[in-house]
Amino acid sequence: MPTTQGLFVTGTDTDVGKTLVSAAIVRILREQGVDAVGFKPVATGEVGGSWGDAVALHEASGKVEPIERICPLRFALPLAPTLAAAREGIEPDTNLARNIVVDLCERHSAVIVEGVGGILCPIDSNTLVVDFAAQIGFPVLVVCTAQLGTINHTLLTIREIERCRLRVAGVIMNITRASDAHLAEGSKAEIERISGCKVLATLPHFTTDDDPDAPRSALVARAIASLIRQVEVKSLLGSEGSAKSKSSGRFKRRRATD
Repeated sequence: MPTTQGLFVTGTDTDVGKTLVSAAIVRILREQGVDAVGFKPVATGEVGGSWGDAVALHEASGKVEPIERICPLRFALPLAPTLAAAREGIEPDTNLARNIVVDLCERHSAVIVEGVGGILCPIDSNTLVVDFAAQIGFPVLVVCTAQLGTINHTLLTIREIERCRLRVAGVIMNITRASDAHLAEGSKAEIERISGCKVLATLPHFTTDDDPDAPRSALVARAIASLIRQVEVKSLLGSEGSAKSKSSGRFKRRRATD
């Protein structure tokens, strides 16, 4: 993998806002003069002949690359990649995704890679999302929600990233439901206290209730406005090779007792 700047965005689960955050980061970097592109190795869940995550990253990247290179593996059913591919009678070609991301790193100044599902989601029969992240070596940004259970889910995600000796760039909390807003502050404090990882930003609940037909780009624009007030996005970028560096986290290791 050539040396370039980048970031790997993962989530504590599916539908937590990984694409929203990834697309916003790509847009912010491009608006700041950085030749950044988004990349998602695999997307599942076709709606109306397209995959929303791939389209959002493609648009955020200014369409400087064909959508097939922004997201090379796409399967119709909204299942884990291995299951969705099996329904189509094929095995996901992760080597294709690896080769494309290498080429993107050679052609662009920064690559923002978005995973699929959570950090242990299987991409193919031998590769989990965390394995793909380790092969790239960029710092990992965790996106979580504010809902009940997020402390556990976020700490488990961070711990697995650290176990694989990847650097955690931080956490972004995305309030996906207005009713969860009151949980955000307490959950943020506990995640930071236990993991030692900073919750860099909290995105408020974004809604298009006032305009149900508003494009996804409207939500990305709102995420951009919120993120730039809270995070220096360029500071999140790292260079390839960070997978070999020692974890910066500080989970308290407790001895097992009977």
